[in-house]
Parts: sequence; C-alpha cells; structure tokens
Amino acid sequence: MDKAIDHLQKTIGERAILKEELDALFDTQEGIERNWFEYDESEQVYYLVPEILAYEAKPKENFEALGLGELEERIVDVLEQGKSVKWGKLALAMWLFFLFIVVYTIIETIA
Repeated sequence: MDKAIDHLQKTIGERAILKEELDALFDTQEGIERNWFEYDESEQVYYLVPEILAYEAKPKENFEALGLGELEERIVDVLEQGKSVKWGKLALAMWLFFLFIVVYTIIETIA
C-alpha cells in the first residue's frame, strides 16, 4: 500500500486526471483503491483525496535478534538498576496513594 501511495503522490500529485487515465492506473498498478480519488463534476476529472496527498509512510524499524549472552547482560543490567531504587520511599508513596483513593471514593459516595 505504501508503494502504491508513494507512486501516486509522485506521478499524479495534485494534478487532475481523466477517467481513462484512472482506468489505466487500476489496470497497471496493484493496491490502488477507488476511494483514494474524488470526482470533480464541474471539470469531469479525478483528483487524489487530501488524505492520500498528505500520507507519509512510516519508516520500517529494523529489529535484530539478541543472542543469549546479550539477553543475559540486559537482564542483569535491569536487575542491577532495580537495586538502586529506594523501595521504602516507593512503598510509602504507594500506600499514601492507596489511602488517597480510598478516602476520595468514600467522600464521593457520601457527597
């Protein structure tokens, strides 16, 4: 689909095309859909819809598989980072947030 839209943006762009050109496009190109074009009755020509003109293909991300050694290193690094978290402060903050939610819920149900 990205290739078809890119091709249309480069070849047609904002110019008008006749019905014959549009039919030829459907015969030669795959992946083109009729709803990508709008018909102008006054001029009797077709234009690409603004959404297709503004469409930008997302770049493909290249993921590579990790070896077992690399995966083990990443897991160990994350576990090492977890040691530096101040768990006491985090637990206190979680309890305070929990109590806030309970009190807020009680006040909302009473009011």
